[in-house]
Amino acid sequence: MSSKDKKKKSFILELRKEGRINEDFLNIVSELRLEELIAVKLEVSSRMTNGKLYNFPLWYSMPRICRDALMLFARTCSSTKSDMAYILGMPYEHFLELYKKYGYKDKDIKDIKDIKDIKDIN
Repeated sequence: MSSKDKKKKSFILELRKEGRINEDFLNIVSELRLEELIAVKLEVSSRMTNGKLYNFPLWYSMPRICRDALMLFARTCSSTKSDMAYILGMPYEHFLELYKKYGYKDKDIKDIKDIKDIKDIN
């Protein structure tokens, strides 16, 4: 892949272009642990229901929410599925199963046609 084809992607840049975040926000977020950030988001979300999120299966939904966030991160900093699998720390074959199972769509992600092209992902 030529350097011309390699285009640095970033989810942060997308959100900045949309005007949804700025540098001050990023500085604040960088000071929080992931657990704190999730707790803050849940508390802000619960304000609409007077502090209660009844009947929403948070405990059972969080693994899927976290996996979706990981997949989003991997997609924005990778140009191939093999790179995504490597970032997520899983074998390419297992990654492909999950990618299909959860119905992620190909968007600017190339597929490896020959498994021999992948080195040391396991």
